[in-house]
Amino acid sequence: MKLSRSRAADDLSAMIRKRTVSYDDPGRMELKEFEGFRQLLTERFPAVAEGSERREIGLTGVLYKIKGETDEKPSVLMAHYDVVPADQAAWTEEPFSGTIKDGRIFGRGTLDTKSTLCAMMEAADAALKDGWRPKNDLYLSFSGEEETCGGSCGDIVKVLKEENVRPAFVLDEGGAVIPEGLPGLNRMAAMIGVAEKGTANYRLTIKKKGGHTSTAPRRTILGQLARAAVRIENHPFPARLSEPVKLMFRELSGEVPPYEKFAFEHPEIFSPAISAAAAVLGGTFNAMVRTTTAIVILEGRSAFNVLPDQAEMGINVRLLAGDTVESAAECLKKIIHDPEINVEILAGRDPSPTAEIRCPEWEMLKDVIREVWPAAAAAPYQLNGGTDARNYDEISNHVYRFSPMVMTKQERGSVHGANESIALRSLFTTIVFYEKLLRKL
Repeated sequence: MKLSRSRAADDLSAMIRKRTVSYDDPGRMELKEFEGFRQLLTERFPAVAEGSERREIGLTGVLYKIKGETDEKPSVLMAHYDVVPADQAAWTEEPFSGTIKDGRIFGRGTLDTKSTLCAMMEAADAALKDGWRPKNDLYLSFSGEEETCGGSCGDIVKVLKEENVRPAFVLDEGGAVIPEGLPGLNRMAAMIGVAEKGTANYRLTIKKKGGHTSTAPRRTILGQLARAAVRIENHPFPARLSEPVKLMFRELSGEVPPYEKFAFEHPEIFSPAISAAAAVLGGTFNAMVRTTTAIVILEGRSAFNVLPDQAEMGINVRLLAGDTVESAAECLKKIIHDPEINVEILAGRDPSPTAEIRCPEWEMLKDVIREVWPAAAAAPYQLNGGTDARNYDEISNHVYRFSPMVMTKQERGSVHGANESIALRSLFTTIVFYEKLLRKL
C-alpha cells in the first residue's frame, strides 16, 4: 500500500483550517465549518467515498460503512472532529492555520483528534485503492460534538442499535504511547483505556439575609462556602484500586523486573502502598486511585459594600469506578458538614463499564501495537476524562480507547492548551498503525 506523506500532511493541514469549534450552545457553532469539514472528507478521500455507504446522522455525525466479507463481527473506528476554542494571544502560530513548520503541523485539533481521523481515512483510502476489503463490516464513526458531550455520537449508536449492529471491536481516542513509561516500568508504555471515570457537576448554594458590610457577621455566606471548599480539599475521597487499575498492574506483571513481579501480580495486597505513592506523585497517578474534586466556581455579589443574600460554588467531580453521581453527592454533604449549604446535582454520568481484555480483540490490538512500537509495553487503564466511546458501551463489550501515537508530556499538556501540534513522523506512524489494523479487521 502506497501512502503519500506530503499528501497526508496537506490533508491534516486542510482539516485544521476548518474552524469546527463546538460549544454547549449549538447556536454558537459555525455549522458551515462542520459541513465544510464533512465535504472535505469526500473530496480528499475519494476511494472511501466511493467504496462505502455514507450517512450523516444527528447534528454533526457522519458514519461510513465499508462492507466486509461478513457482518458477523463488525468493527468501529472512531474520532471526533470538533475542537475547543483557541486564544490566539497564547499561540506562536495561528491556531487554525494548519501551519507546517520544523517537522510539525500546528493548530487546534492536531492531537485531539483530527490527526487520528485523518490517519484512519488515509489508511482506508489507500487500502481501498489497492483492492482491499475488510473481513468484517467496518464502520468509521465521526462526531463533531465530543468536546461538549453532544448528542451526535449517541445518535449514531442509536441507529446501529436499531439495525442490530453489535460491534466486536471499537477503537476511539484515549491513552497514547508514553515514552517515559510508568513508575516501576523501565520502558515506554502504550496505555489503552478500557474504562472511563464518570463525571458530575454539583452546585453548592447558601441563602441568608443580606445587608451592609458595615455590620457584617463574623462569617459571611461566602466565608461559609470557602470553609466548605477547604474541607473538600483537605478531605479527599478515599483511595482504592478499581478493577481497571488492578488489570493494569496484572497485565504489566510480565514486563517489570523480577523483584517487582509479585507486587504487580497482586496489587490488592499492596493497595495501601500504591495509594500512598499515588498521593505523593499527584496528578494523573492520584486520579488513578480516587474520585477527585475540582472547585471551579465561587460567586456572590459584585459590590464591595453589599453582603450577598445568596452565594454558590461549583464543583466538578471525576468518579472512580464504584462511585456514582448520587453517592458522591452524599459524600460531599458529609465532608462539608454544614446543613445550611445545599448540594445540588446539575449533571453527571456514572463511570463506564470495563471492557473485556481476555479476548481475541484485545490480543489483536496488542499485536498491532507491538508491530508498530516493539519497545512499548501495552497496558489497560482507566481514563480520567471522557470520550465519545462511552456511547458504544451500550452495544459492545470491546470498547478500547487508544490514540496510536507517541505523545511526550509536553505534547499531552498542549491538548486543549496553546501551541497544540503534532510531529509529522507521529502522523505517519499513526497511519501505519491503522494500515496494519485494517488488515486484521
